[in-house]
Amino acid sequence: MAYMQWVGLSEIRVRGVDRLSVRGPHLLVANHPSLLDVVVMGSLMPQLDCVVKREAWSNPFMRGVVAAAGYIPNDAGEQLVDRCVERIEQGRSLLIFPEGTRSPEGGLGPFHRGAAHTALRCGRPLLPVSIRCDPPTLMRGQKWYDVPPRRMQFSIEVGDPIAPPELAAGESRGLAARRMTAELRDFFAKRLQYPAV
Repeated sequence: MAYMQWVGLSEIRVRGVDRLSVRGPHLLVANHPSLLDVVVMGSLMPQLDCVVKREAWSNPFMRGVVAAAGYIPNDAGEQLVDRCVERIEQGRSLLIFPEGTRSPEGGLGPFHRGAAHTALRCGRPLLPVSIRCDPPTLMRGQKWYDVPPRRMQFSIEVGDPIAPPELAAGESRGLAARRMTAELRDFFAKRLQYPAV
């Protein structure tokens, strides 16, 4: 990212970066407008693990990178939550994209509940990170060689931590995760000014 900024390909603006410097581990949750989101977020932190879609392990360009980085594939169901909790308990920061893949243009995809289940299991707050990329670059369905006409500007905003809810009397963890995920999606829709679905 430093090289891309130095040669004028990109610019990164960050609000709330001080929240990333607070002693971790952090459980980050972000929208996913660009293929470069992991790289941008990783450039802001000394250590960052990530949950990535399983297809990355069969992509010849990404396979070596995700394997060498020790990232977690997103296809393991309950085992995925176990792996995420294990990373947090090891003191490692973790980035989860609750959409499971890149966001559709100008909106958000459906949110999966893995981040909420992880927060509830390990008792750690979620740290929401809204990401914008202008002009849209390396978004879902866009060819890698579709070069933007001007410099990419990434706007990152790290929000206030969202504590996992206390379970109401008789409430299951599954129901609490569903509620927390809906609140998280509403948070991103309002922050990014996307229509609620």
